[in-house]
Amino acid sequence: MANNDRAKNELRADILKGLANLTRVCVIEHLKDGPHNVSDLSKELGESNSITSRHLGVLKSAGLIEDEKIGTTVIYSLASDGISDILDSVDEVIKRNYEKYKVHFQ
Repeated sequence: MANNDRAKNELRADILKGLANLTRVCVIEHLKDGPHNVSDLSKELGESNSITSRHLGVLKSAGLIEDEKIGTTVIYSLASDGISDILDSVDEVIKRNYEKYKVHFQ
C-alpha cells in the first residue's frame, strides 16, 4: 500500500474510532438537529456533564464536531453536513442487512 493511501486510511480509522461509541453516535444524532451546549446534551443523553464533555472532546479531536464559545457557554455543532451522511450510510447497511441486525427502521 502506498504511503499516501496508508496515511489517508489511518485518518479514516481515527474518524471512525471517534464514532465507535453509543453515546458519541447519540451526540451526533442530537447535533444533526442543530447546535447544543453541554448541559442540553447531557440532559438529552441522560449523562453527567463531565461524561458528555469527555465524549465531546473525542468527537472534536476526530474532527467531527466544532465548538464556539459564546460568553461563558460553549456551543457544539457538526463540523460538516457530511457527518450526518456517515450515519445515513450506516443506516443503509442496516436496512440491507435487516435480517442480520433485526432492527426496524422506518
